[in-house]
Amino acid sequence: MKIKFGIYSFLFLLLILTSCGASKQVPYFQSNNNKQGKIVDLPSYRIENTVRFRPDDILAITVNVPGEPTIAADYNLPLVPTATTENSTEDFVSTGTGRQAYLIGKDGTIDYPVIGRLKVAGYTQGELEEYMRERLTEALIDPPIVTVRLLNFKIIVTGEVNSPGEIKVEKDHINLLDALALAGDMTVYGKRDDIRLIRPKPDGGYTMYSLDISKEEIISSPYYFLQQNDEIYVMPVRAKSQNADISPMLNVTMGVTGFVISLVSFVLVLLK
Repeated sequence: MKIKFGIYSFLFLLLILTSCGASKQVPYFQSNNNKQGKIVDLPSYRIENTVRFRPDDILAITVNVPGEPTIAADYNLPLVPTATTENSTEDFVSTGTGRQAYLIGKDGTIDYPVIGRLKVAGYTQGELEEYMRERLTEALIDPPIVTVRLLNFKIIVTGEVNSPGEIKVEKDHINLLDALALAGDMTVYGKRDDIRLIRPKPDGGYTMYSLDISKEEIISSPYYFLQQNDEIYVMPVRAKSQNADISPMLNVTMGVTGFVISLVSFVLVLLK
């Protein structure tokens, strides 16, 4: 009787320890200090990581003058691009967005109506709107309203998430947590302490970063906010990787063998 009680106690303790170890690997933003009910201020690189336009980005730029819809007509592309408009894309216009699209060239410029070549690479959305507003104010009698949008802002999330794939971003910023949420969140098999961020470089190469979302310090990371064309890969935990290397038949065999051994051990204990 004492032997049986000892075995059950050992198995129960092992189950508790296993559950505690697993539960510590799943939550995000863990802290070494107990901060329940407290307000925690964490620094952010949001401003420093505002998206800046790059070559091959596609911009929607519209110019309007309140009360005078025809005055700014010469400074807007037609809704249906002509064959000679080499830096416009028909896809974004014909889908009903109503936006004029400009493809930023390798030299970082666009060919803007009336004004000509404009250097736009390196600007943020707000900076480019202000710059173009100043340029157009010189030519227009009334102050114009300039709207700039990045049309091809996208990221890719793959690996241990519930809905992997390409995500189109409708605003001018997105962080890692937003991206994971849009991808259906991580599965329980995803490694919280080693999420790979793959970021393209201007020379065509890539830079890879390892991010630990299980720690609250991730919010203060300069890579917490994402850039256009970033790729996020959520790596699987080692247990799942090891299971993938084992054939299904071997996995079943090991399970049956373990069950038989457990059953025989249980019977021997009873007979004693």
